[in-house]
Amino acid sequence: MKTEKKDGGKIKNWQLHHLTFEEGQQESFNKIYPELKEHDIEPMMFTGTIVEDPVGRWESGWHMRSSLIVKLDRKEGIIETLNTIYHVDMDTENQDSMPDLGNGVLEIFY
Repeated sequence: MKTEKKDGGKIKNWQLHHLTFEEGQQESFNKIYPELKEHDIEPMMFTGTIVEDPVGRWESGWHMRSSLIVKLDRKEGIIETLNTIYHVDMDTENQDSMPDLGNGVLEIFY
């Protein structure tokens, strides 16, 4: 049964974080997250500043980190993660307070 993904709201000043694997990890990762292979997207997460969160997890102005991205639609300004759909301000890409941290983004917890 497919469940509806929650609306993650609007995000500004966002940054993609590209994940890398040690030898042999990619195959295991693809088995755990077949959605990534289905959309042919490299493993990434993103961080950014909350503009609006209709679910109420965060307040406006707070910094956030996503789960794994399964779909990135730059034309529509939408980033879909495993559980959530976010609307990002395309004019503020790469304006996050931190650069692409690669696997270091996995160390951020809010």
